[in-house]
Order: sequence, then structure tokens, then C-alpha cells
Amino acid sequence: MATVEYDSTAGGSGTRRYRSSLRRRQAAQTRAVVLEAATRLFAERGWVGTGMRDIGRAAGVSVETVYATFGSKADLLKSALEVAVVGDDAPVPLAARPVYTAIGAGRTTGERVEIAARMVAPINERLHRLAAALRQGATVDPTLAAVGADLEAQRRRSITDVAGVILGRRPDPGQVDELWVQTGDQVYALFIEGCGWSRVRYEAWLIDRIEEILDRPG
Repeated sequence: MATVEYDSTAGGSGTRRYRSSLRRRQAAQTRAVVLEAATRLFAERGWVGTGMRDIGRAAGVSVETVYATFGSKADLLKSALEVAVVGDDAPVPLAARPVYTAIGAGRTTGERVEIAARMVAPINERLHRLAAALRQGATVDPTLAAVGADLEAQRRRSITDVAGVILGRRPDPGQVDELWVQTGDQVYALFIEGCGWSRVRYEAWLIDRIEEILDRPG
């Protein structure tokens, strides 16, 4: 039940504040429902097989509401990707989240590597099918090509920062190159979907690879 935000000293302004608060909550709920539907459909059908009307039907809203909420199909996929990286729609960057800051709390290099690998695995689990949809769309939509390039640049910066936290110094460029490849969603997909690995096995492999890469010069 909505809580009425009413100030009895303000005449009708309390009612206006209540209505404004109610609209914000309704807009947030609509955004969440549309985003969930879009995430599922992009993951299942890819970019080409997912239309805005499909998303609206799956979310139980009009296609006009989908456009009004996200602006475009490309913006909707971008939002779904951003949520997949951090795990929710809260405006908190990955670097400010406990799953990331816990890496620096590791007492040894090996412990920090394990924490980092266990952060990467669920990100790739949420991300890999959406990233495949993005790559498909990027071949026909320049906006998506730019989104993809920006996300990969962000991922490379994040890898550099995480490796620096693990090592206690700036990693060599060659180490960053190898980590960028080995931690990618496409490698995850090859192991999980192509080879039938479990996520636990993937995490163990990833821990070994990160340790191996950071143990030697780039």
C-alpha cells in the first residue's frame, strides 16, 4: 500500500506530493517489468528476433509505453546489459559495490584472485546471451556498435583496476590483454554452452588462468 506523504499545513500540496510519489513508483515498476521482459527476450531470441511490440506484450504494456520508458530498442538493450553487469537497476557502479570492493579485502594474492573470479563468473552468466544479441545488432546498427565498443573499453579499464588491486601495482599491458580475453563472456559461453561445463568448473579454471597470467610478466 502506498504511503501518503501529506503535510496538513500545506493545503493541497500534500495531495500533489502523494500523487507525484505514486507516479514515480508506478514508473519504476513499469521500467522494471519492461526491462525484465526485454532481458529475457533478447537472451532467448537475439537482437533480430526481438521487437518492441514483443517486449510490450511480454511485459503487459503497450508498445508506446516501452518507447516512452526507454526511448529506443538500442537503449533498451543497453539498459539490459548494464543491469546484467551489476545485477540490478540501482544507479550504483560496479566499482562501488561490495562484490568489487571485497577484492581489496583479500589477505593474500590468491584470495584476491578467487574473489575476483567469483565476481566475473556470475557477471558472464547474466551477460553472455545479451552480449551475443548486442554483437548481432552491432552488424546492422551503428548505435549498438558504439555501445559494444564502449562496454568493452569499460571492461578493459575494470580489468586493469582489478588486476592492480590483486597485485598491489599496475599490471603490465600484456597481462591486461590476456585477462581481457580470458575473462570475456564469449569464453564463458564456449565452456558452459559449448563444452557443458558447470559454473563451478568454470570458476576453478578462471582462478587458475588469472593466477597464471599475474604470476608472470606480460
